[in-house]
Amino acid sequence: MPSAPKKKSPTLEEATNQGDWASVLAHLLTRWRAAPHSVLAERIIGLGKKLAADTPVPKDWDALAEKRDAATLTTLLAALLDKGSVKARPRLETLAKWPEDPRIDRWVASQFAEPPFTSTGARPFWTRLAPLARRIRDARAASTVLKARKGYDLKDDAEAFFAGHVDRIRAQLDAASREGALSAADHRAIIHVDAEMREAEPVALRKARDAGERTNADGGTLLPVDAEMPDADPVARRKVGDAEALLARVLAEPGDDEARAVLADVLLEQGHPRGELIALQLEATRRALTAAERKRERELLKSARKELLGPLDEVLKPDCVFTRGFLSHAALKQGNASGLQRAIQKTSGHPLWATVEHLEGRGDYDITTDPVMKSLRSLVNSDVRTQDLAKRPGLESLAMRGALDQWVELAQDPSAFPALRHLDIFAFHWWAARFLDSPLVSRLERLQLRVYVSGPSAAEALALIPLVPRLKVPDLTFRLVRNDSKDWSCGFRFVRGPDGRHEVHLFTTAMNEPYEQLVRDDLLAGLERIDRLEPFKRSKLILDHRLRTDARHEVLQRVGELDGVLAE
Repeated sequence: MPSAPKKKSPTLEEATNQGDWASVLAHLLTRWRAAPHSVLAERIIGLGKKLAADTPVPKDWDALAEKRDAATLTTLLAALLDKGSVKARPRLETLAKWPEDPRIDRWVASQFAEPPFTSTGARPFWTRLAPLARRIRDARAASTVLKARKGYDLKDDAEAFFAGHVDRIRAQLDAASREGALSAADHRAIIHVDAEMREAEPVALRKARDAGERTNADGGTLLPVDAEMPDADPVARRKVGDAEALLARVLAEPGDDEARAVLADVLLEQGHPRGELIALQLEATRRALTAAERKRERELLKSARKELLGPLDEVLKPDCVFTRGFLSHAALKQGNASGLQRAIQKTSGHPLWATVEHLEGRGDYDITTDPVMKSLRSLVNSDVRTQDLAKRPGLESLAMRGALDQWVELAQDPSAFPALRHLDIFAFHWWAARFLDSPLVSRLERLQLRVYVSGPSAAEALALIPLVPRLKVPDLTFRLVRNDSKDWSCGFRFVRGPDGRHEVHLFTTAMNEPYEQLVRDDLLAGLERIDRLEPFKRSKLILDHRLRTDARHEVLQRVGELDGVLAE
């Protein structure tokens, strides 16, 4: 009779999503054995503690150990010495038959750091511990043993004995303490596991993490993220230096995602929130994040904002955007207070501005003109002169207030704004047509022209609509501004599709009743011009209005007559 098919083991992602932590542990151990790394080790230790909470103290240690179930190892290690050094000897022999595991490495290292038995009679215990010490592959465990060796007093017989054991395996320990980079595959696996494990954490522990704390995997205690570790070993100090050098590299070359990934590895080991944020957001460039991962990303941005922004935090509005672990879109706080202006100026030139791609708000002159702004691609309402912005080779998007006649001259200069693709500016009707007939406009992908309108008629501004069929801009908006300070306006947006036909979008902002009457007339007059456009093919007509008075009825009727629809 044929045997039943063997049940397929879940993948790491499946096991994590299902909360099958024993299977997750098995997957991480496989990865660690293939390429040991302390970041993987910390997760293995954390999972071991999680599983140990559901594993009672073994009544028969030997029977449980013979099963070699990785889910029980943390419990077994905690109880290994409970019967003294004599009983521990055969237990160590049993443990030596287990596959390599960073938890075993850390436990062995802790014996050398704080020897539990120092008498001559306990030396057989150390003899049996030696094979486990020889196979240490965890960098942190190796460093712990080497550090313990430095502290041994060779005049003490017991400590000289321990030193002899360490000296015989120093070469292996030195090699193990030099840790390589975490692979991209392991990096992605950790991101997913971390997010799902946090979802399963007790609320109190999650709040503690969000308050800027981290868990010490060996001791289970909570330490501030930026706390100095007492008596930090050389490896730890070297990694701090590595993090500083890698951070400088990222800020010098903001487009280098490989540098960001390496920095994430180092910061993850240190428990710094930017490490996890970089890892999550780099992963988001490769696949859609899970709900748990997106939630964790939001938690990090909320709880670690000050740590991520440094001195920039006090001058920026709340709605900052981070991309691949660093600030990318920011808006300066606005106000006339001299203290705020000084605070903004004080941040100019700070290295953390190097990754900012979009900046908006007045008071930016010192910041925007500093060479550190190498990533800047987009500006809104800058204090920098337009003719100076025209010389920025990387500026792709610009929105400016105030109608400046100089736009006509700049738009004719083929060297001005070489990379500009999106433009949003104010204009007066008497020079708007000349501006539209320029080399700059011909290479734009999106243009919004906000035309000031005063008096009862908007005929001069609406005279721009007949120019649409011959303009090359695929996304063009004429916005008729009746009240600039309150943004009472209406507009006509023309979006050309691949087939050459245009979607026409009509819109209004909210305003008071007298202005609604004026805007009604503007819309109706604009619709008549659109209906008479030649040559012009319209695919859709869509109305998105905020009219509340009876003025809306005539507009709705005319849109219906032209087969238009309301925006959803």
